[in-house]
Parts: sequence; C-alpha cells; structure tokens
Amino acid sequence: MTFPDVSLESGNSPHGEDEPFLPRGQPDPQAASSGPPEPKLSPRTRLRLVITVIAILLSFQVGGQMIGGPMVRVIEMIACDNYWRRHDPARLPASGHLPEHLCKIAEVQTEVATVKGYSDLLEGLLCAICAIPYGLLADRYGRRQAIRLTIPGFLLNAIITNTVLWFSGTFPLRAIWLAALSWIIGGGPAVALVVIWAMLADLATDAQRAALFLRVGLASQVASFLASLISSGLMALNPWIPLLIGCGTVMIGLGCALSLPETMNMPQRSKEPAAPSPDEPASTCDTSSKPVLTPFSLPKRLARLIYPYLFVFNQQSLLLLFSFATVELVQRSFPFLTQHISRRFAWTLAQANLIVALHAGITILVFLFLLPYLSQKVLHYLALPQRDLQVSRVSLIALLLGSLGIALSPSVFFLIPSVSVYAAGAGFALTMRSLATALVKREETARLYSAIEILQYVGNILGSLCFTNAFKLGLQLGGLGSGWVWVLGSLLYGLVGIALTFVRL
Repeated sequence: MTFPDVSLESGNSPHGEDEPFLPRGQPDPQAASSGPPEPKLSPRTRLRLVITVIAILLSFQVGGQMIGGPMVRVIEMIACDNYWRRHDPARLPASGHLPEHLCKIAEVQTEVATVKGYSDLLEGLLCAICAIPYGLLADRYGRRQAIRLTIPGFLLNAIITNTVLWFSGTFPLRAIWLAALSWIIGGGPAVALVVIWAMLADLATDAQRAALFLRVGLASQVASFLASLISSGLMALNPWIPLLIGCGTVMIGLGCALSLPETMNMPQRSKEPAAPSPDEPASTCDTSSKPVLTPFSLPKRLARLIYPYLFVFNQQSLLLLFSFATVELVQRSFPFLTQHISRRFAWTLAQANLIVALHAGITILVFLFLLPYLSQKVLHYLALPQRDLQVSRVSLIALLLGSLGIALSPSVFFLIPSVSVYAAGAGFALTMRSLATALVKREETARLYSAIEILQYVGNILGSLCFTNAFKLGLQLGGLGSGWVWVLGSLLYGLVGIALTFVRL
C-alpha cells in the first residue's frame, strides 16, 4: 500500500486543524508563554501516525463488513426457529437450525428487518446524543484519551450482542437492542470517527488533503472487498465464524489507539498565539479559578458554546451539510440489500453477500481509475474545489440511477449492472468532504468534521427508522414492490442533486 507524503512544513500554529472539535475556554496566556516549547514532529513520526490512524479506520471497515451479513443470518436463523416453533414445531430439526429457504417467508423477514433496523436506530441515537458531551471531554483531556475511552464501549457492545445471539434460548431476540446502551461509555463510533478524521486532517496540507482522503477511501474499499469475500466464504461454513472475527478485528484496531500520541496541540506553523478576531467575544474566564455556574451565566455559556459553530450558517455550508446528512440517511438502505436479494431472487444470504463484494470491488476501480481520470484529465482546467463539486455531482447521478435500477430490477441479470452503477457513485462522500474542507478556514476544520459527523448520525437515525419501515412495506407488497426502499432512496438523492445545483464557488 502506498501512502501520500505526509512530511509537512515545520511549524507550530496552535490554531490549525488540530483545533478542538468542540469549543473551550481560552488558555491562560501567561501559562502558555512560560511553558516549555513543544517538540517538532519528524516526518517519520508523522508517517507512523498516519499509518496508525489509517489502520484504525481500516479495522472499522473490515470488521464492520465481516459483521453485517453474518449477523443478519444469525438473526434470521433465530427468528426462523422462533416462528416455526410457534406455528409448526414438527418442522424443527432435532439439532441445528432450519434450512435457509424456510426462512424467506414475509413474517420471518419482517422480524429480521425490525430487529436489525431498530438496533441500528437505537445505536445511532445513542451515538448522536453522546457525541457532544464526549467531545467536550475530549477538548479537556485530549484526542488520544477520547479514543481510548471508546474501547470499553465497543467491548461491552460486542459482549451484549453476541451473548443475546448465542444464548437465544434464554434471551429474547429483541434484547439485542440493549447493546445500544454501551455507547454511553465513550460515545461509540461517532466520537472515534470525528477524532480519527481530525487527526488525518492534521497531517495533510491543503494540497495533500484530497489525495490523502482519496487514498484512504481506496484502501478502505480494497479492505471492504476482501472482507466481503472472506465473510461470504466463511458464512457458508458457519455465520458465527466471520461474526466473531469481525468483532475481534474492530477491537484489535482500537487497540492501536493505545499507541497514538496526543495531537490536540500538535505544532503546525507558528508558536505565536493567534490574536483574537475583532468580532469574536473575548474570553473572560480565569483559568486559575473555577467560575460558578448560575442561572444568569448559563445563557452566556451556551452562547460561548454555539459561537464557534456559527461559521456553518451560510448558504454554501448549509447546502453541503444537508447533502451529507441526506446521503447518510439513504445509505441506511444498503444494509437491506443482501436481505432483499436473498428473498427476491431466492438466494442464500452467503450468495447475496457476494453482490456486496461486487459493489466493493467496482468501487476499487472507481477510486483507482474513474475519479483520478475525471479530476486530472477531464476537469483539470478547474480549480480543486470546483473539481470536487463536479465530481460530486457526477457521483450523485450514479447513486440515483443505480438506486432506481436496484428497485426495478426483475432479475439478477439487471440487478448486477444496477449495483455497478451505484458503486460508481462511491466517491461522493470523499469529494464532498474535501470540498467542505476547502470552504472553511483551517482552524474551523475539526469543528466542521464534528458537525458533519453529528449530522451523519442524525441521518443514520432517521434512515434506520425510515428504511426499516419502508422495507417492511416492500415485503408486504412483494414482487417489484419489494424494491420500494430504493425508489425512496432515488427520490432523496434527487433532493440532494437539487441542493447541489445551488452551490456556488
């Protein structure tokens, strides 16, 4: 794997992309001036840091990809056994589980969609709620501590989920929803991803950022492709094998966080303290004493908390944030793809998971060839932000057409090209993130990523609720009606397309 050159100019500005992603009080200037100077990071140290951060991101990707399909199959086996135990116990085998073809009836698939969909909904809700308070703690104790604090939450989530599924005769299947409470500890993926993306931004200059994000996206898709293939093969043996391997991969990746240095005050360009902006309210808090919280001081504190985020309240930023949230909402339809293929075309879940692997494989080609070709050959005459905007629009068209094709495909022969077109839009999130970063100041980047991540989790929550019920409706309609989820997704992609037509650079 080839990494971008992460050797940055030596410099130590305290106000760069290492700015905390939630506001905090001004440091004591006297303390800042009297403290020892921070050591400069060598290129080798920066390279080690970016490799470690990317390894953590890849562990999330690989682990999540290996967990998704097998977990649906395990939930399906349990729901299927429970259904036939109530309606026709004679079908139950003496040992093991029922054949998979008996589990494709609407009643079982509805229960599977309900359990998995509302599990995703609750987990997304807890992540979004906990993102802000744990962000404040991260500002006080540092980014490294924020990531470390997520490890017990991930571990507890895996324990609760796997215990409920393993001891399905003891615990009701819907007890899996309790696993969402684990994100109270550490904030879960929301906090972890905000910190990881902010660290990646710390290591890149403006010119390097798009290339770094693109290569991270490519590495992520290669890992996703390989993980899907391995997961599909292991599912044919036993779905528990890839499920447990996926959980272990996530935990190993989080273990890498123990070696991360603190980057919140990483030197960037200059050691001189930045002068306060004339329109920015001066901080009056004295770090030598704790201010007393009173009902009269609360509005001022809330205003001080909100003020650093006012930069997003302009037309361009709001349109981009709306696009991020809406696309994340629609992405919640993708986990239902294997279940849809399995029921619609009478495939096993292991076979349907191969279509997901195909999607990841085509995405690799998109990152390797299509996106560089569009950016460097077709749109080379445009400035970088304008290139990002045009590539985002092309990617969105591919997402819209691919989603509509998935919805209307009467056979696998039509489904595979539709999934391929859908995969061609995989660069949307990365080019949009690069575009949004280019529209704000460097010191606002981490806060921008925090806003993006929170909005994506809001989209995640609404998407889980919306598409779970849309999929259940599709199961009741049957036939082409089972693709109602992706018809709805196409309509939402259309709204994003309208929003992007109003973006002006």
